Amino acid sequence: MILRDIDLDLPYKENKHCIEELINKQGMEEKDAIRLDYELNWQKKRMRFRDEMRCIVGLYLRYLDKFQTQETKKIIINCVEKLNSNKIHTFDGFTEVEVEFDYGAYKKLANEEKKKFLLEKLYEGVIKVAETYEWDTPMLKMAYQSVIESNYKNEYVWKQKASPSRKYTAEIFCQHEIDTYVVTMIIKTRDTNELVKSEILFIERPHELAFVQHLGNLMWISNTEVKLLNKHNKKKWQVCIE
Repeated sequence: MILRDIDLDLPYKENKHCIEELINKQGMEEKDAIRLDYELNWQKKRMRFRDEMRCIVGLYLRYLDKFQTQETKKIIINCVEKLNSNKIHTFDGFTEVEVEFDYGAYKKLANEEKKKFLLEKLYEGVIKVAETYEWDTPMLKMAYQSVIESNYKNEYVWKQKASPSRKYTAEIFCQHEIDTYVVTMIIKTRDTNELVKSEILFIERPHELAFVQHLGNLMWISNTEVKLLNKHNKKKWQVCIE
């Protein structure tokens, strides 16, 4: 089994005061009051956090590459104010673990500091799981150190393609940040690697569910025009160098 994903999550914490008010003043049933409390006071915060953590998770996993385990294919790290349990729970290839996380302090940080905070909590959760299942940890630590050495920058070339004339190369350059995912078309000469054109194609939410669908096929339609198609071939971004 390969460890394919790591998730940091903010499990729902009920706002008792809000729930009581909804029950007493609006006559709601408890289950409806809890659902509304989640929608009003937690859902937006949780979704934003799940977007923000993906840049560091993606970078760590890229350095970790194909890490073999016997127990799990995904680690879910629940970020809580106070630990409810030190136990590791695994079911059907999914492992859950808790780490203490001060969300109030986290949200006040600048984006670069958020990346550092997220990496530490990610690594804390991963090591807890590793120690429980007696995994070899050098690869886990090496990936952690590589993220630090990269200055927490999750940037990469997704795909490259030479023009029909073999004169130019187009590449899709991706920058995965805390709050954005930026995709740029970069065209260079093949012989000298000289920059010919650089154009931002789109800026998307920093979660794979939002941006992966846009990364379909890169193709030249002439010696001077290149386009990126989304996965369903229904949307395109086209760049001309003339």
